[in-house]
Amino acid sequence: MQKIFDKLTPANYLQFFQIARYSGLLISGIFLAKFGVPIHTIGQYEYILFLSGLVSFFWIGGIFQTLLSDYHSSSNKSKLLKNVCDTITSLGIVSATLIFLYFTFIEKQNNFDVFSRLIICSFILLNTITFYNENYFLIKEQYKKLAMYALGNFSLQLVAILTVLLFSPTLNNFALALFIVALWKFGILLKNLKDEKQSFGLRIDKELIKTSSPLIAGLLISGSADYIDSFLVIHFFGNESYAIFKYGAKEFPLSLLLANSLSAAMVFQISKSETIEDGLKELKNQASRLMHFTFPATWILLMSSNFLYPLIFNSQFLQSASIFNIYLLLIISRSLFPQSVILSLQRRDIILKTAYWELGINVISSVFLMSKFGVIGIAYGTVIAFLSEKLILIYHLRNLKVDFQSYTKIGHWVIYTILTIAIFFFVENFMN
Repeated sequence: MQKIFDKLTPANYLQFFQIARYSGLLISGIFLAKFGVPIHTIGQYEYILFLSGLVSFFWIGGIFQTLLSDYHSSSNKSKLLKNVCDTITSLGIVSATLIFLYFTFIEKQNNFDVFSRLIICSFILLNTITFYNENYFLIKEQYKKLAMYALGNFSLQLVAILTVLLFSPTLNNFALALFIVALWKFGILLKNLKDEKQSFGLRIDKELIKTSSPLIAGLLISGSADYIDSFLVIHFFGNESYAIFKYGAKEFPLSLLLANSLSAAMVFQISKSETIEDGLKELKNQASRLMHFTFPATWILLMSSNFLYPLIFNSQFLQSASIFNIYLLLIISRSLFPQSVILSLQRRDIILKTAYWELGINVISSVFLMSKFGVIGIAYGTVIAFLSEKLILIYHLRNLKVDFQSYTKIGHWVIYTILTIAIFFFVENFMN
């Protein structure tokens, strides 16, 4: 077992954590469906998870990306951790309060009672601030603790959901199960704060927000692309086409999780490297290893999606397979990591500027291609926008004297890209 741990990199541990988190959510959802929970209750359960992410994904991502890039260069690491904890706690309270007010005065469709509102908002608060834990374990290089935390979170979530399913599968109990898991994670947070000899404070650190604001804004702008795509489909093609689009408009989750985890971990690794060249070399090797797995996995999905979609869903969703295949092409841009280098150089302004370009390209290309190819044109627009974002970041790095080949094995990426496009072309033209 120790030999296995010795071969793992920090990025591998973070990737393992993200996979465990996603697997817990996925398996929980499968359990709900298999145990015959009413579709309305499942919808409410998913709605809770959706709201939890909606109110926090942008500022949580921006603040912790800033922490990962600034931690090793900080002259007062303990103060930086304190500022991060106080800020996310304060913003978490604001977010949970806004959701409570939303339930009370605006949201009428679900008719959550007072108990449900309180439990849901408590879950959102605790779940939000406990994002601190995995980042804390990463920057403190406590990788085994990160792995155990992932396993504990995964196991407890499944046990909590199964317990509710076996005894009383009501919405209030599902919300309570989510809260219990978040409460366990909160206990881990208290232990981490104790180790740092720190306590909670309700204060938003203005300097941290100022430093993180380009990343927060960039994530918010990039995240709006999904909503714009959905609006275009609904407005121009109707609800039936929207259902087909949403069932297909999904990336390969494993590739997405592995790429995002590697990106975050390498910001920290490059920042703490003795020289930037050492960090770039490590990124180059890690990205290449990731390509060797994600591209072949993508090819398998490309060649099987037309058979799987009608089998898993029904024949009405065959067109969803074509949209899914287009989204699989996002692996081409996901395999490039200029953003990790830029964040490690603390050039957050570049991320924000590029986000504006990405959004503009997404809207223009989606509208244009929609007029030519219909709904699938919107999917092509997303692929173009994602790739454009990476190319713009690569261009900025070149201006900063960081060459593309210093952090990417170009030959591997080009060959894999050509093969992926060729397989996609074959599947769409000869296997439909």
